[in-house]
Amino acid sequence: MTKFKYLFLMICVGFFTLTSCEKDFLDTEPARSISADQVARTPAATTAIVRGIYANLRSFGVGNPARVDVDYGQKGFMAMTDMMAQDIVLNNFNWYIFLYNYNGRQQTSSRTNIVWNTYYTAIADANSVINGLQERTDRTDEENALLGQALAIKGLSLFNLVRVYAHTYIGHESDPGVPIPDRIDLEGKGRGTVQDVYDQIIPDLEQALTLLDGFSRTTKQEIDKSVVHGFLANVYLETGNWQLAADNAAAARASYNLMPGASYATDGFDDINNVEWMWGADIDNESSTTFISFFSHFDSSAGGYGGIGFGLGYKIIDARLYDMIPDTDLRKAAWVAPGDTSSPYPELTNTKFIDGTGVFEGDYSYMRASEMYLVEAEAKARLGDATAADVLFEIVSNRDPGYVRSTSTGDALVEEIYLQRRIELWGEGVSWFDLKRLKKPLDRSGTGSNHRSFGLVDIDVEGDFFRMQIPQGELNSNPNLNAGDQNP
Repeated sequence: MTKFKYLFLMICVGFFTLTSCEKDFLDTEPARSISADQVARTPAATTAIVRGIYANLRSFGVGNPARVDVDYGQKGFMAMTDMMAQDIVLNNFNWYIFLYNYNGRQQTSSRTNIVWNTYYTAIADANSVINGLQERTDRTDEENALLGQALAIKGLSLFNLVRVYAHTYIGHESDPGVPIPDRIDLEGKGRGTVQDVYDQIIPDLEQALTLLDGFSRTTKQEIDKSVVHGFLANVYLETGNWQLAADNAAAARASYNLMPGASYATDGFDDINNVEWMWGADIDNESSTTFISFFSHFDSSAGGYGGIGFGLGYKIIDARLYDMIPDTDLRKAAWVAPGDTSSPYPELTNTKFIDGTGVFEGDYSYMRASEMYLVEAEAKARLGDATAADVLFEIVSNRDPGYVRSTSTGDALVEEIYLQRRIELWGEGVSWFDLKRLKKPLDRSGTGSNHRSFGLVDIDVEGDFFRMQIPQGELNSNPNLNAGDQNP
């Protein structure tokens, strides 16, 4: 079965007919074929829709037009935004190049279309559950859990969309946001404001918390209360509600442990059973998208597009960031040291992500408890809470035995936490959003940079390039959007 599936996919890639192959790898029917009335009457259909959304968030082709480098759901989205930041260096002109050099943000690019379609598809599917269950007063516990998951998925999807197509929340509350569909047919809406979007996101996530109280999931592929706390922690960090960011981050990580520090550089980040993984995808023979996958592009040892097999695009750490990692930090071993002639990879190439299965069945991490430590620490630092340094010490001392508890406060402590975010969460989909949220420039050409000539893009604080353009197809088909609604 595995051999036949891999062969079929290779045929698809070889003849450039990826879009015609995509349906063979989706294991769910579109929820939009199921009415809200059917949802209300058939709990099994509701369960199938929610499972289908999770499947789509790890599948190839949902973004349409299908692309080998980014169109594999949530993990593809995390990878593509990281490639637009400065901590990852692309070693040659190949996959991800049009994200790396920012041509992929343009309205005619398939990349901006993929982000738009992936999350508006998830919203439409979630709305089919929400519209069918929201107003019912006789919901079972199971239906409450399904409704909670649907609301959480919608909240996350809108959060991802508004951060891509608009500037950060603070200072831009009245700027154009993104459309907020309330039906399942993707009918066109206007952009509204950034504030409008967050006024939808936050109540949806808060309601999801209530609905998921007492829900015990059977797999980390499902969203439970801890994951929703994680979503809210990031949303409140974005909006500057420091106390609620800290509270939710603490609640999110409460039931998870940190993995041993030495495991950071050796674990591979490919197993959903890792003690600090909060939410992810369990990839197996049936769900693997083989070459069109995260590990195909980010595992330097793999036979995929970004690995030693093709060698088309090693993911390398920015030399300036690498130099800021203390030698006592166990995480530093996750990249090839300069001058290491024993490595088959170029210096500073990442060895953080390794698919131990060898057949592109490594699991995907979407959220880890370590991120929540850093959210909590930053929020408390901004509140002037002295325990911020304690939270930071707890995670960093786990990774760096030589780390000494910080005596910094205020902005200096926030900057120290930001550095730890860059190191800890390298390649995990936060770096571009941190540049936007913290109102920092994109600096690839500064002294000590090892970014290649084809990627020497610098962007001023809150420059136009920090927003993707709305897809041209949406402008053409949505009567409530026009050329004047487009990002510069």
